[in-house]
Amino acid sequence: MSLSSLNYPPLVSLAGIGLGASFPFLEKLAKESPWIVVRLATAISYGINVVAVSRPGRMDGEAVGDGELSTRRGKTLVAPSGWAFAIWGPIFLGELISVTAPFLIKESSSPMLVALLRETAGPFVAAQLFQTLWCAAFRPKYKGAAGFINTGLLSATAYSLSRAHAIFVAQPQLYSNLNHAILFLPMSLHFGWTVAASLVSLNGAISMQENSSKRLIAYAGHISVVAATGLGIFITVTRSAPVFGGVIAWALTAVADGMKQRLAAACEEEGEGESDRKPIIRK
Repeated sequence: MSLSSLNYPPLVSLAGIGLGASFPFLEKLAKESPWIVVRLATAISYGINVVAVSRPGRMDGEAVGDGELSTRRGKTLVAPSGWAFAIWGPIFLGELISVTAPFLIKESSSPMLVALLRETAGPFVAAQLFQTLWCAAFRPKYKGAAGFINTGLLSATAYSLSRAHAIFVAQPQLYSNLNHAILFLPMSLHFGWTVAASLVSLNGAISMQENSSKRLIAYAGHISVVAATGLGIFITVTRSAPVFGGVIAWALTAVADGMKQRLAAACEEEGEGESDRKPIIRK
């Protein structure tokens, strides 16, 4: 039996619900298990996510060219320009370093830092697994109402990362700037981007529903931009988290650039239409 045959929307949904229900267990396990087990769990969950992301067949192609989610032809108003997705490079590379570095940290020599890493490990593992399920759900077979499954899984990824983020930003006295750059900065980037991506996903799912009106799509787009802005300001201020705010700003800039491309494409089409309709003057 192939993996694709197991990719059945109700099954993936149930897996996501089960993972959400097990969240407290994962947190408890990370706090109580041997340190080597915690380090292996974070590394393995990261590896599973990388493998899932590398599998072809997702709907990423719909976000480029003339796809249903593209800046030029798509109906959604929240379609970031392609350059915005370059942020995945620093996220994956940074998290590779952040799951590898703890193998060099001894619990006996850095007990407070290890205790903090244990606290963030449970939410981090959950986030990696939720994103793995998102990779399964962000595929053409998830049409209609099933299109909202990937939105739910991406939002669960963002929520899990938010839990981890809240833990380490509340205890900055436990780590140095270097520790932050290596162990926690990638999570901040990942958190900010998955929050923005969740809103992009929601708007994409709404725009791809057969009965979605232009007014509904417009309302969803405007509300999402306001929500992203408000959340960006709130988290940045209340958690003293400039990285999160910077990522949200990056995403909103990309959305604005995407709309400029949409308007440019519309103007081009209108110009071509006018040329086609120009009357032929006979002498």
